[in-house]
Amino acid sequence: MKIGVLGTGVVGTTIGTKLVQLGHEVRMGSRTKNNGKAVAWVKATGPKSSHGTFADAAQFGETLFNCTNGIASLDALKLAGAANLKGKVLLDIANPLDFSKGMPPT
Repeated sequence: MKIGVLGTGVVGTTIGTKLVQLGHEVRMGSRTKNNGKAVAWVKATGPKSSHGTFADAAQFGETLFNCTNGIASLDALKLAGAANLKGKVLLDIANPLDFSKGMPPT
């Protein structure tokens, strides 16, 4: 299955990595096409993974995961594009966790 993951943080990379390990093709999306975290993730996970913008990932995936920070979710979904989201299953596991003051997150 082709799966789009919106978000390059801990949640997005964890979900994306497991999905690749299970044999799925996964495209990780971010605000920019060549996001450093996404590029590193592709190098670490191999040929079934790819990266691009939120719109690229949303267009690619038959199923989508929103793994963005909760505060940024609406912007990320707007950037993904309504046409790219239409008719697809979107699993929203957005996380509003703030690690800026260390662990545990707030």
